Amino acid sequence: MEFFEIGNHLKKVFDVSFKADIKLWNVFSERMFLRRFKKNQTIKKANETEKYLNFILKGSVGTFIPNNGNETCINLSINDSFSTDYFSFLKQKPSLIYTVALENTELLSISYSELSTLYSMSTSSVWLGKIIAEQLFIQRQQIQIDLLTLTAKERYLKLVFEKPELIQKIALKHIASYIGVTPESLSRLRKEIVN
Repeated sequence: MEFFEIGNHLKKVFDVSFKADIKLWNVFSERMFLRRFKKNQTIKKANETEKYLNFILKGSVGTFIPNNGNETCINLSINDSFSTDYFSFLKQKPSLIYTVALENTELLSISYSELSTLYSMSTSSVWLGKIIAEQLFIQRQQIQIDLLTLTAKERYLKLVFEKPELIQKIALKHIASYIGVTPESLSRLRKEIVN
């Protein structure tokens, strides 16, 4: 995909929340590069620093944190959204969080230094960064609110309604972890919903 096609694609996705001139998206996309990951391949390891802000062009990404020898899924992201260990990216310090491609995945990535350079070029670029940061914050905050206010059944049904493609693409163990239940509990929930 050429950078102008990428710019058009990004503009189309984000026009809903931020109508930026196509020139800005083209400048942004010129600084991005394509990375491909196979299913189950690690994108960012635990205890490493996040070097890239990633836009999922195709596929899905799980964000995990180690938990007593197991893993807890703290986010599931699909195509046309950003996915990154944003805490580590902003601080440019390692974190426990790791990310994994949950299917064959293509990411458009921009490095921390390239993004910083872009921000220094214009006020519009800073606004673009603000929109991306807000999207990531809102996504994270909503996950926390849902975990604290909805039952497991309600969280599952919300996921089915808002991201039905995840249910078809992603292993049930990841979905169970994401909504805060065991795989066995999720199986019972699913049977209960069907009946």
